[in-house]
Amino acid sequence: MVKRVESVQRAFTKKLPDVNGLTYRERLSALRLESLELRRLKADLIMCIKILKGFTNIFPSEFFTRSTCNTRGHSMKLYYPDSRVLARQNFFFCSRGSNVE
Repeated sequence: MVKRVESVQRAFTKKLPDVNGLTYRERLSALRLESLELRRLKADLIMCIKILKGFTNIFPSEFFTRSTCNTRGHSMKLYYPDSRVLARQNFFFCSRGSNVE
């Protein structure tokens, strides 16, 4: 699915006259663009921070579980449960009501 969505940007940038002979990565660099996959990742991380810092009306406990392991680092560590279902591995948020043991 990611490749299909990314192909839209790939096809569009290929039609631009100044960069049509370059590879996709080179076209992105020349046009100062990011891949759609990277943009989605950044958007997910920004939303995560907004939820954890209280900038939204979403309760962090609905999506996240804080890690109880406090050997080093900071208090914002999150517990991410292993997924047994392949489809869930592609989602950023793991709901607390999921099959987490």
